[in-house]
Amino acid sequence: MEFLLHLVTPFGLSMFITILLIPVWISVCRKWKLFDEPDGRKHHVTMTPSMGGIAIYAGLFISFLAFAEITDHEKLRFLFGATLILFFTGFFDDLMDVPPFKKMIFQAISTCIIYYGGFRIMNLDGILWIHEIPLLFQLPLTLLLVVMFTNAFNFIDGVDGLAGSLGVVASSCMGALFFHYGKEDFAVLSFCVTGALLGFLFYNFSPARIFMGDTGSLVVGFLLATMSIELLNTGVSQPDIAVNPAFIFALLFLPLFDITRVFIIRMLNGSSPFHADRNHLHHLILSHGFGHRSTALMMASFSLMFVMLQVLMPGLSANLFIVISVAMALAILNTRVIGWLATIHHKIFGNSNARNIRIRSN
Repeated sequence: MEFLLHLVTPFGLSMFITILLIPVWISVCRKWKLFDEPDGRKHHVTMTPSMGGIAIYAGLFISFLAFAEITDHEKLRFLFGATLILFFTGFFDDLMDVPPFKKMIFQAISTCIIYYGGFRIMNLDGILWIHEIPLLFQLPLTLLLVVMFTNAFNFIDGVDGLAGSLGVVASSCMGALFFHYGKEDFAVLSFCVTGALLGFLFYNFSPARIFMGDTGSLVVGFLLATMSIELLNTGVSQPDIAVNPAFIFALLFLPLFDITRVFIIRMLNGSSPFHADRNHLHHLILSHGFGHRSTALMMASFSLMFVMLQVLMPGLSANLFIVISVAMALAILNTRVIGWLATIHHKIFGNSNARNIRIRSN
C-alpha cells in the first residue's frame, strides 16, 4: 500500500502542476503571439496557443525529481540529458520550423546518449524470431526503433486530444509493468508522464485551447520508446516473471502502424516519406465526418483493443500476435469499415465534423 501511495502522489502532483501551468503559458502565448496559425496546409480555423509540451515537461520532471527514490542514477542521468535536447529541438521547431533532417539528427544524438547510458536493444526475446542481438547491430537497431517511434508519435499528433490519449494508455500500462517488475524509478516516471498528459488533456480535448506541439510530442514519444526498451530488457533479465514481449509491442502498435502505412503511401506516390500530407489514420477518420473528440476517442479505443487482445491471450507468441494485430488493423482501419462506422455514428450523433472542421496535417 505504501508503494502504491508513492506512485499516486507523483502522478497527482504531475497532473496538478501541468493543469496550473497551462493557463499561465496560454497567457504568455497570447502576449507574445505564439500561436499555431491556420495556413494552406493546416485546416484549423482559429489561432491556437502551441508548445503545451512546456507544461507537460515541467509537470512530469518536477514531480519525478521531487518524489522518486532514484536508485538507477546513471541511466536516468543520461535519459534526462537526452530528453532536454529533444525538448529544445521541439521548442525551436514550434517557433521557426526546424527542417525534418535536422530534427532527425538531434533525435539520433539523443538516442546515442541513452544508448551510452545503458538503454540499448540487446535481445528481442523472440520477436521476429530474433533473440540475442550481436553488439555490432545493437546501436543501429536502437537508433532505428527509437527514432522511428519518436517520429511516429510526433506525426500522430494531428487531432485534438489524440497524442495525449494514446500517451496515457501507453504510459499507464508501462507504469503497471514496471511496478510488476519492481522497478520503482521507472514506475514513478511512467505515472508522472500519465499525470502530465491527463493534465494537458484537460485543455487539449476538442475544442483545444492549446496544442502539444513538437515541444511535447518529441519528448513524450522519446520517453515511451526508451521505457519500452527498459521493459524489454527487464523482461529478458527476469524470465520467471517476464511479461510477453508482445504486450510492449501492443502499447506502441498504433503509432508504428500509422507511420509505416503513411510512409508506404508516400513512397508509392513518389513523394518524400517526411512530406506532410493527409494520409494518416486520423485524417481518414476525420474525412468521414467524425469530429476531433470522436476521432481521438476512437483511436484510443483501437489502441486499447490491441492491448486487451494481448491481455486476453497471454500465451499467444509475439510473432503470431504481430501478424494478428497487423491483419486486424488492415481489416478495421480502412475506408470501407470507417465509412460503415461513420454511418452509424452520424445516425445517432449527427455529422460532428461538419460542425467543427479543424484538421491538422503532419
